[in-house]
Amino acid sequence: MTPLIDLKGLTICTPDRALVEDVEMVVYPGRVTALVGPSGAGKSLTARCSMGVIDVVPGLTAGTLKYPSIDPDKDWYADVRGGGAAANARLLAATRHLRGSYFTYSPQAASSALNPGRTVGRQLEIAIARRKVPPADMGLAIGEILADVGLEVGVAGMLPSALSGGMAQRAALATAVATKPDLVVADEPETGLDPVLRRTVVELLVRVVRGRGAGLLLISHHEDTVGRMADDVVRLKGVPV
Repeated sequence: MTPLIDLKGLTICTPDRALVEDVEMVVYPGRVTALVGPSGAGKSLTARCSMGVIDVVPGLTAGTLKYPSIDPDKDWYADVRGGGAAANARLLAATRHLRGSYFTYSPQAASSALNPGRTVGRQLEIAIARRKVPPADMGLAIGEILADVGLEVGVAGMLPSALSGGMAQRAALATAVATKPDLVVADEPETGLDPVLRRTVVELLVRVVRGRGAGLLLISHHEDTVGRMADDVVRLKGVPV
């Protein structure tokens, strides 16, 4: 099976210390890869770096990043290591076309994933348009995605502020899969949810992503979730201050 992400030896530094050091992670299609570790271990940072987003300086000092499904030989970090802010900016620009198509990112809070000034339907329409869906078919496509995540079609006309916490998480998931990405990166989707709703949302996330043949990189600190859902586990121990 060809990996979606092959990350080796990732080391990210500030002027004072290493934030993550020698991290390795391989993510496959159709599988759930859990990225776990204590608070401050660099889980979200590692996930962002795997998508070409390095937002600390000097940033990358060691490591290789490949997307074998796109090009098995290209190292996207080749011209970035030790290059500082200018190199980080070049990597961000070079990978921009992949974010929202090859992979999508769902942040911890659903409120961060949803635009408060646009209806759920309009946000889905913008995401689906990346797939060149004809305007005449847009309504059907929106209805199908909402049904996949267990929402009524009427939710399309609602603003995020009108949604409950669970509905907002489902709407955020809908926007994450609307472009039919190869990989969904979910950053602690259980944040702020009670145990019952947490289990429901994560199980739905896994079912929808797997049902579309995509991979899932799940950032979590809940060991029960990882034990039930993950096919592969990457553990970050954190770097001493």
